[in-house]
Formats: sequence, C-alpha cells, structure tokens
Amino acid sequence: MALTLHDITPVGLCVVTGDLFDARRFQSGFCDNTIMKTRDEDLKDKLVSVKRELNSYSTEKKFLDGHKSIIVSNMDKINALVISRFVQQDLKAVESIVVHSKDLMTRVLNASSFDDISALETTFRTKVSLPVYDLFLQYMKKSNIPMV
Repeated sequence: MALTLHDITPVGLCVVTGDLFDARRFQSGFCDNTIMKTRDEDLKDKLVSVKRELNSYSTEKKFLDGHKSIIVSNMDKINALVISRFVQQDLKAVESIVVHSKDLMTRVLNASSFDDISALETTFRTKVSLPVYDLFLQYMKKSNIPMV
C-alpha cells in the first residue's frame, strides 16, 4: 500500500494552519519570496503595497477578519477529516481534538488582533496538531505503510 495525498491531508492542513497561527511571521514575511527573491516586477508593487497595509496598525484590521476566517475554515476541515478517518481508530482522541478545535475556533473568532491569534499557536499545536499527527502515525502503522 502506498501513501497518498488523501492520507496526508489532515496532517498537511495542521501544518498550514499552524503557520497561520504565527500571525506576526505571516505579516512580516508576506510574499517575501516573490518580492525579494524572484523579483517579479509585475507583482512586486502590488504585493509591497499589500504588505505595507498588512503591517500598518491603521489598516491591519481589514486583513484580520480574512485571516481569522481562513484559520477557522481550516480547523473545520481538520475536524471533518479527523472524524471521518480516525473515529474508529481512537474515539477519545478524536473527541478531544474536536472539543479543543471548537474552543480554538471560538477564540480565534473573538481575537481582536494578530497578537491574540499568535497567543493561541501553542494550544493549537499541543491540543490539535500533534494529536492529529499521532493518529496519522497510528493509521500508518496499522496500514503497514513503510515510514522513514
């Protein structure tokens, strides 16, 4: 049996969502590859303008709601995938992940700044991301898929 993208989607969503919780890094590193490394002149001016607004106290609020909605949407997807794939494997772990995830979703929606979101990163990692990864590893062992 081979490992597929379908198999790793829950873990991948956790990795991406975890990066979004590091909101300050998101703000400071916004599109740096395109702006500084590839120097795409067609995009550079627009991206620099967006980055300035994203990092300006007076305009960052308009980005905050979008950022929160992406995190909450990803967490909803993580919950759906964890329930559909791992509930028979470890019901208690799945229930714990879903409970903590829903609590974090509420806290993200109530966040009033990027710093408020950043403060939740450790909780996401310990209560959602690592338990999902553990369930994934259990699934891999059970499926006899070779791991490195």
